[in-house]
Amino acid sequence: MKALTVGAILAVGLNLFTSCSQFLDVNEDPNNIKKAQISQMLPSITVNVGYMGASDLFRVSSVFIQQFSGHGPVAGFSANKEYERYNVNDSDINNQWVSIFATVLSDLELLIEQATAEGSPHYAGVAKILKAYVYQIVVDTWGDVPFYEASKHTANFYPAFDDDEAIYTELIALLNDGLANIKAEQSALSPNQYSTIYSSSSWESSRNQWERFANTLKLRIYLHYSAKDPSFTAQQLNDLINSGAPFMQSNLDNFEMPFLAESQRQNPLYSAENGQFKNQFFPHRYLVDLMNDREDPRRSAYFIPFPYYSEPATYKGSSMLEANPSLAYSRSYRYLYGTPSAVDPALVNADGSLKDGAITFGGDSPARLMNFSEYNFIRAEAALRYGVAGDAQYFFAEGIKASFEQAGLSSQQLQTYLAQHGVLTGTQDQQLEQIITEKYIANFGVLVEPWTDYRRTGYPRLTPLSQPQAIYNEVPRSLYYAQSEINNNPNANQKSNMLERVFWDVQ
Repeated sequence: MKALTVGAILAVGLNLFTSCSQFLDVNEDPNNIKKAQISQMLPSITVNVGYMGASDLFRVSSVFIQQFSGHGPVAGFSANKEYERYNVNDSDINNQWVSIFATVLSDLELLIEQATAEGSPHYAGVAKILKAYVYQIVVDTWGDVPFYEASKHTANFYPAFDDDEAIYTELIALLNDGLANIKAEQSALSPNQYSTIYSSSSWESSRNQWERFANTLKLRIYLHYSAKDPSFTAQQLNDLINSGAPFMQSNLDNFEMPFLAESQRQNPLYSAENGQFKNQFFPHRYLVDLMNDREDPRRSAYFIPFPYYSEPATYKGSSMLEANPSLAYSRSYRYLYGTPSAVDPALVNADGSLKDGAITFGGDSPARLMNFSEYNFIRAEAALRYGVAGDAQYFFAEGIKASFEQAGLSSQQLQTYLAQHGVLTGTQDQQLEQIITEKYIANFGVLVEPWTDYRRTGYPRLTPLSQPQAIYNEVPRSLYYAQSEINNNPNANQKSNMLERVFWDVQ
């Protein structure tokens, strides 16, 4: 009885204490959520990864690699024209750097910690795979960056910069951890439909796609060592492919962020073209001429004809070397901008160029982050140069096929093109040039990777701008660090120029 009485008193006391605490805590807002659910965090992260893939970093790297030109009829300063002459300063990429580190990577770290603590390894695994992808892009762009001390929030406001090669090693470990997590037998929650990338009603279906992507990303990372350490590349590619690991199987496995034909939900590249960067982002004449020489039918998906009513359709790319900025060029079409409207004849100029609004788009094209076509070109290069299992010719043709399917072209168009341009010939180096050049065309719209391929192989055979038109006599090898990082982080030291190289860039 005495024990029961004491217990009752303690219970009453605790209830009174709790009630009093709740009554006195008048600053608690029940509508102010202090911790987001992991099912809410992941879709926010994948959307931001998509925005990363179609905004500032995409535009800068694509202009460097002559897939786009900033030469348009814009009075005064044009950011994209400056990028074309390699004039990118620390403030130009400030927003992108802040978005990557303060939003994407920061949120990924929170998701990994929270999902792990809550017994949801499937969420933690997806977050680790995404973190590896983002850091692969970051290292390939800047080289040394904060990694080990990054995303520690209030625990460390001034992270040290880490060696880029050491980070690359960690990315493989991160992918292995992520793969182990998504294969866990038990998980409190699984992120099947709670993602804008690889969303599915079935976790098994979604998990298979994440697994195939993670293994394909490993292939990309190993291939980046090709010029620096070809024996390492050969060993790792052979080991991974011979392990029986699953890779991307079709365009359904493309790693991409879908956008919608709705305001505020459109592809940011299209939104920029219709806003801040109107008439200053055209297909580059190098890419267009390359495809013209091949009579490449992908032009009908990539570009709007110029003149518009030309029959058969003709295409013209822009370059800052053109004497007079004008509208007299092809523009990007449905492959990048989404569902097109019919042309308004009243907005077609006499020379066949288009006025603003002549064709509008849904903006419902995806941000393409890594494609199945790239997987095939990786396998073609791996077989050609490193004796990896498989036939280089087979994968070369499959890469072109995947690209044609992605562009919505017919089987007949594909077969005609393959007969003319789909057979590897010549020396090993000549065949490598064929592979990388076709990969360059297929990776139109893909973040950073065409720039990376050029830096590690020297292909495609661009003619870089030179001084005095450009800041340098060659294509930049990396970007300056963001102004905000230099200003706020005492561990950040700015580069002397953009010719400083990432560790694997020894070509």
